[in-house]
Amino acid sequence: MLEINRIQKRKVSEEIVGEIKRLISKGVFLTDQKLPSETELAHQFGVSRSSIREALSMLASAEIIETRQGEGTYVRKVQIGDYIHPLVLSMVTEKEQALHLLEMRQIFEIGTVEIAAARRNENDLAELKQTILELEMQLKLGESGMEADFHFHRAIAEATKNPLLIQTMENLTHVMKQSLEYTHSHNVGNTERRWRVLKEHQEIFACIEKGDSHGAVAALKEHLENVRNKLKALDH
Repeated sequence: MLEINRIQKRKVSEEIVGEIKRLISKGVFLTDQKLPSETELAHQFGVSRSSIREALSMLASAEIIETRQGEGTYVRKVQIGDYIHPLVLSMVTEKEQALHLLEMRQIFEIGTVEIAAARRNENDLAELKQTILELEMQLKLGESGMEADFHFHRAIAEATKNPLLIQTMENLTHVMKQSLEYTHSHNVGNTERRWRVLKEHQEIFACIEKGDSHGAVAALKEHLENVRNKLKALDH
């Protein structure tokens, strides 16, 4: 019999999720191993099949397990970046939510730009320079510049050469773009703000180009702090 703890608490499906994750971490359920059927799991856990089905759905949404048509349910090879999943994060449509995401960006991007400045190569510099040219062009056309802004920050992550950092940035694409769209939408009509964003990107790039990790961190901190101040000044 499998080493499974019987479920006691009210939120049954969440308890099942926690127990299955524990079993995976202990190696009871191995990567690429087929899980027991819903009926077998229900019997082992001492719960209903509907609770098992709900728990498996939650695990599948988190990309911890996967269903293979005609074969059954298997444990996925989980990457660290998979734990930051767009569906788990709030929709960034309000100022408070945008500020929360900005705090997360500060923690993630400040460390990322420090590594990028130390590891960047000529291809990375060319990509970063291209994103700045794209931003300048978009601003001249009267556009928000959101897409070029996102491409710039993604290119910084790619310059780290760290696959987990790159994957994390990819997983954050949806909410990052929402956050940038929210802030850029409030820059439309304000020429000074829009061109200031370009200047800040140019300053970050200059430090990365020189391999100045300390300067890159300082420039990015200033950039994100300016974003924070703009957000706090908004009425809604």
